[in-house]
Amino acid sequence: MGLLTFSINVTLDGCVDHREGIADDETHALFTRLMDEAGAML
Repeated sequence: MGLLTFSINVTLDGCVDHREGIADDETHALFTRLMDEAGAML
């Protein structure tokens, strides 16, 4: 069985609106690494 990774961007106050937050370099690096390691994206 393969590994399934689920990811969603949520702020500490529960906001999920991608227009409200500003991602820093560390956040971009984390999600880039997660996508690079993925075998497939759904």
